[in-house]
Amino acid sequence: GGVLTMAASTTMVQPKVVLPGDDVTNIVLETKHKMKPKLGTGLSRGSSGDKKIFATMAGRLEHRRSNNTWFVLHNAKRYIPAIEDRVLGVVEDRAGSDGGADIYRVNIGGPHPAMLSSLAFEGATKRNKPQFDSGTLIYARLISDGIIMDPALSCQNGPLDVGVPQKDWMTNEGAYGELRGGTVRKISLGLARELLHPNCVVLTELENRKLAFEVCVGVNGWVWVHSERPEYTILITNAIVNSEVMTVEQVRAMVKALVDTVQKQLQDDGDDE
Repeated sequence: GGVLTMAASTTMVQPKVVLPGDDVTNIVLETKHKMKPKLGTGLSRGSSGDKKIFATMAGRLEHRRSNNTWFVLHNAKRYIPAIEDRVLGVVEDRAGSDGGADIYRVNIGGPHPAMLSSLAFEGATKRNKPQFDSGTLIYARLISDGIIMDPALSCQNGPLDVGVPQKDWMTNEGAYGELRGGTVRKISLGLARELLHPNCVVLTELENRKLAFEVCVGVNGWVWVHSERPEYTILITNAIVNSEVMTVEQVRAMVKALVDTVQKQLQDDGDDE
């Protein structure tokens, strides 16, 4: 029965397509739930004294019952930055300096590059701060969305990182920062959201196969995969990309087939040596 419950984790009373500016207050507030409703992507509350909830983008209104979160599902082609998004970005160049910090321009696939200060890292000081070359891959969170000025990134823990240990940037063990090694692949924004879901089928299946790997997903449509062997890294990356158009059963069968193939190949290579 596990499969059914996962499919049902995002349920709707009736599928409702919304447009920016649509008032969805009644739908959200009339749904009985013991937790207060949380608003995700594409929804926002009206002015301060107002209890009204409006859609800010076009798409399908979805409800995740497990934690009473409402959001608009839209498969935009272009990433639109939102505050507290966790993103993968590529350093383009050093844009200048500001009060002892180097400011880097980072491509996050949005309408404008984002700015990242070398002091926006755990434990960074003017004397002891990271330096990046063009092409460096960074995992960071958005602290401004670029509506007024360029979007800004931070590699320090934020309000959503409760319980995540704060590690000095030099340890390379923090929640954010430079991603070394591995491989990075562009994916759709819809797949990125799927991968970030706690019950993501393809990642769960890969873990069940006892593969040791690290994966980092940016909601801006990038995934980074790193494992002890390049063969595994390729396998895992392919599995993730292929999973987008498959059912739960197909994903399980694909992961099994890929793992069997790679392990047999490694075995054969070992025998040849």
